[in-house]
Amino acid sequence: MKKLLLLALSLTVFTGCAEKNVEVAEEVASIKMAAPAETAAPASRFSEYMWCKGGPDLNPETYAALTAAWNEIDARSTNKASGAFTIVPKVKTDLYDRMWVNIWPSVEARDAGWAEWVEQDAEAFAANFNSTLVCDPEKRFLFESFAVNAPTQQWDPAGPFQATYNFCSLKEGKTQEDGAAAAASFSEWLELSRAEGLGNNYMSHLLMPTFDPETAGGSVGGYQFVRGDFWANAEEQAADMAAWMTEGNAAREMSEATYGCQVGNFDLYPVKDLEI
Repeated sequence: MKKLLLLALSLTVFTGCAEKNVEVAEEVASIKMAAPAETAAPASRFSEYMWCKGGPDLNPETYAALTAAWNEIDARSTNKASGAFTIVPKVKTDLYDRMWVNIWPSVEARDAGWAEWVEQDAEAFAANFNSTLVCDPEKRFLFESFAVNAPTQQWDPAGPFQATYNFCSLKEGKTQEDGAAAAASFSEWLELSRAEGLGNNYMSHLLMPTFDPETAGGSVGGYQFVRGDFWANAEEQAADMAAWMTEGNAAREMSEATYGCQVGNFDLYPVKDLEI
């Protein structure tokens, strides 16, 4: 596991895998959108993804009321989440309508936060908002997350942002050294792209599952790690990906040869900015 973690921390950031949309049960971490930086030092947090179904009254107004109520509860909690957001799949699935993602500073904080929620707030919150959104506590997936790349520009805090999750494993015969070479090639490509005005509103996170993906009951199994790619908007995502997919891009070709991935695309809606 240690060697895998060292490898994953040096991952290339865009997937070179086939663009196959899949519905995912994974965790993503977020850095505070309003803090532009060239790079972000890998800082471990824990991101918990939970499957949710929309109720008969779900609309922008009721969703806004729900998130406002959640933030009020979080503000007075003794075990606050570090951040929160929701993601809505681009391709509909029967498994969930969206995922609610809580970001925690530690597993202990997560456990204490859930215990406090169940004891003090869950019943009243459900009574007020189950007609808007119902989340399944049996379908929670916890990842340890590490920031890899940060945007160099400030994002519009309103969102929605764009999120792509890559459920990846090393291809047969590939090693940590192959991963390091692919990472170096990507870093050079990203630096050149940013000099040309691309990739400035892009960030990425590495997500290591704290569970066994083969048996956890998610919609994707058998992967070793997840890489989350994020953009401020769809236009910049499209421009960056078009550049990445250019024929003859050696960095992409090296990534494709190193990793096999399944990909899911989402709209991301902020709920609570990450506390740095």
